[in-house]
Order: sequence, then C-alpha cells, then structure tokens
Amino acid sequence: MTKLLENLEEIERSREAYWRRYPATSPIRLRWRANAARHALHIAPGESVLELGSGSGIWTEHLTAALRRESPITAAVFNEDLAEQARARELPCVNVVMISGEDQLAPASYDYVVGTAMLSHFRWQENLEWIAQLLKPGGQMLFLEANYLNPQVFAKANSKRLSRWSRNAECQIALRESEVEEAARHVGLEEVVVVPYDILHPRTPARLVPAVQSTAFVLEHLPVVRKLCGTLFISAVKPGRTSIDRPRRDLARHDVLVDAVSIVVPCHNEAMNIPRLVQALTATYDRYIHEIVLVNDNSQDDTAEVARELGRSDPRVRLVDRSPPPGVGRALRDGYAATTGDYILTMDCDFEMLVPELQDLFDVIAAGHEGAIGSRFSHESVLLNYPASKLLGNRAFHLILRLLLRRKVRDISNNLKLYRADILREMSIEQDGFAANAETGLRPLLEGRDVKEVPIAWINRSNDMGVSTFRVARVAPGYIKALVRMLTVSGQPRHDTAPSSARHPPAPLQDTDRLPAGERR
Repeated sequence: MTKLLENLEEIERSREAYWRRYPATSPIRLRWRANAARHALHIAPGESVLELGSGSGIWTEHLTAALRRESPITAAVFNEDLAEQARARELPCVNVVMISGEDQLAPASYDYVVGTAMLSHFRWQENLEWIAQLLKPGGQMLFLEANYLNPQVFAKANSKRLSRWSRNAECQIALRESEVEEAARHVGLEEVVVVPYDILHPRTPARLVPAVQSTAFVLEHLPVVRKLCGTLFISAVKPGRTSIDRPRRDLARHDVLVDAVSIVVPCHNEAMNIPRLVQALTATYDRYIHEIVLVNDNSQDDTAEVARELGRSDPRVRLVDRSPPPGVGRALRDGYAATTGDYILTMDCDFEMLVPELQDLFDVIAAGHEGAIGSRFSHESVLLNYPASKLLGNRAFHLILRLLLRRKVRDISNNLKLYRADILREMSIEQDGFAANAETGLRPLLEGRDVKEVPIAWINRSNDMGVSTFRVARVAPGYIKALVRMLTVSGQPRHDTAPSSARHPPAPLQDTDRLPAGERR
C-alpha cells in the first residue's frame, strides 16, 4: 500500500500541473467530466462520493457544482500543500482529507468512487482493488484515464525523453481497454464499461472549442476514430445490490407539480423493466404523480399482467391495453388520450436509471417553461456505445432542422419529454412508428411553444433490459415524411399559458382497461 500511495502522490501532482497548463480548455474539459460523473452514474442527492486524487480541488469544484451541492464529497488528497489549497476553496458539501494511510478511508463506505487521470500509473491494478474495497455493495466507480491508442499518448508512453519533456510523472503510463476491463472483473466488479472518449485536444483555441466540440461529438463514435480518443471512460459496479434495492430520496420539491403529472410509458415486451421503473418513479417523485399510464403495445410477454398487478397495489398505475397493429406513435396517441393530469411526462420503459435526472425537467417546468426535452446530444450530455449509424442519421436530421428553423435544436426526437398536457392531448400525431417522437418534439417548436432542452445520459441497453427494436433503415423514411409534412403545414404560434385543466375538461378514456380501483389521488 505504501508504494501505491507514493504513486498516487506523484501522479496527483503531475496531473495538477497538467490542468493548470491549459487554462483555455481545462475548465471546459473538467466541467464535461463532472457532468459525465453526474449523468452517467445518475448520482442522486445525498449519495456519498469519494474523489481519489482531488489535488487543489480544481475538478472537485466542478464536481460539486454538477451535483448541485447536494451530495457529500470526500476529497482524498495525497499532497499536503494541495490539500491546504483545496481546503482554502471552502467548497460546500466537500470534506478534504489528506491521505497518508489506507485506514483513513473505511471500506464499503461510498456510493461512488471517482477520479480523473489518477489510475494511469504502474500500480493501477492494485488501485482498482482498493477502489472495489471502498465501494458499498451496488456502488459504482468512474475514472477518466489516458488512452494508450491515442497517437500522442502512445508516443509519450514509448519515449522516456518525450514523457519527461511532457512533464509526466515517473510512474505514469497509459491504459488499454482490454486490460482494464479484464482487471476490473478480476477484482470482482461488474457491468464494466471501458470506452474511448474525449477527442478535444487541450491546445484547442478557446474560440474554436464550441465548433470542435460539435464535430468531436460525432467523431468520438465512429468505429475507427473513436479508438484514437485521448481518454478512456472507465466505469463499473460492485455487486451486492440491485436497482430495486437502491435507496431513493424524495426529489419532489415544486408545489406547482404536486398531483399534476401524468406519466405515459409505451411498453412492448417490457415485463422485466416495468416494476423497476414504477418503483423508482414512485419512490422519487411520489407527490408529483397523478397517474402512471402503461401502454401495452401488443407485447408477447407478461407486460399486461405485470402492469395490472402493479395497479392492484397502487391505483395510480393504469393500463392501456392496445390491440393490433402495434407502433410507437399509436401507443403514444392512446396513452396521451388516457391522461387526466395537468402535465405529461413521456418516457421509455428502460429509462429507470435516468429517474434522478428527471428533476432537471421538472425544474424547467417549475421555472415557467411550457416543456422540457431530455437531450442526448448537448455538450453536457453523456453518450456511450451509441451506434454510429443511428448517430449519423440523428445528426443529419437535426442539422436539416437547424438550417430550416434557424434555431439550435439538438435532440427533439428523444422520447423523454415533459410538457403541459394540452400540448400533447391536442396534438395530431400522424406517424405510427418511431418517427412520432420527432413529431412530439418538432410540433411544439413550430407552434412557438416555450420548450427547453436539458442534458441527459444515454448508455446502450444492458443485457437484462432486453433488445431495442429501433432500426435506422426502417424508421428513417418516417422521420423524413414527418418533417416534410410538418414544415408544409403552417403552425400558428400559441400564447396561452394556463394549465390544461383550467381550459379543457379531462380527456375521456378510450380503449383502456382501468386498473382496480380506488379514488383518484
């Protein structure tokens, strides 16, 4: 352990100097890494975070801001002078600890262990084992480290002279994807994700950073180019707790949304995901929930029966049991028509891990906006393992929108939206398939609605979540048809802002199987 601490002391000091050498890009990259921690790990208020190698607190300051100063951070520092600098920042919710021995950090004490450029040293495998010990059962780690295959990193790793010229630590190395993945599993971690990421070079001129970021967002996901990114995104989970067992905090803080939100979830063969999603929603936003409308879109599994069983224990859970033909657009139409709340949150069934981030959408509505869209493609979003074909198709679609609308839109086609209910109930959705998601995003913009995008994370579905049925070649024509039709039909801006229930009676239920029973909450 002594040798490990010596490595961490050395690499922390080298890393500190590195961030300070690039004042134009370091704040941008550190802010992105802080948001990556929040969005990729879905850190909820109150959950404990250990940052290994906080140094003077340069990244810690971004991290506590990204977490809204609501999660306690233990900032573990390995150099006394840097610890003093970190304490001088007086960051809220941050406890700076100078580490001189392993016993200062109790095992199984942290929900998350995070760090940036602190694993890339000779004893990184021993470091991984220590991280696994520090995590609580079900806890997660996230580290962002130098990628061996990046040309510049590769050159430094294989030239002592170049490494010294770059002021690297003596113990500093670069990591390979396969080795990290194997080592993480060897120490007992699961759900290991090691992905090359972050192609933004530290010497990029500040004025060019926004343009470079937009281009890099695409390049980082192209099959060959992505291998050359400068950073490895390394995350893993310590076994011992399922998402159902995860403690949830009440995040329902806005009185205007109490008993006002109808949640519509299209479900096709989602029996395994429904209980986890409903449990997460009710545990986190119980006061907001007016109803949860589960739309069974011709499932071949037990989706309908699972939904009925959930409704027996909570009458707010309701089933819309559709008859053929299936289709996302048809499911959304029926689901929206069955709602009676003042606001509609529409989401997919495999969004359970995103539940803590829904507070960002609720905050937008509480601030007076008419709608909020969860964006996978903002500069603050986290996108992992997104298929290149889908990415190129999505970016091309949104580029056309931006040129035609002369408005910055990044992700109107994501089915994570929170709108005033009248927007969706009065909308005539023409597309029967996935392109309906583009309609629900584009129509409000054409009508002049006040809709805001907020960043979220998108991580490719895990094996226990089933398989997505989205296929680019099949759905692309629908997107084009939806775009052409909406742009040829003149949309008149609307300026009424009263909640839907103040102007319209609740929409009648159609083709629904009302779950047993109970009064409306």
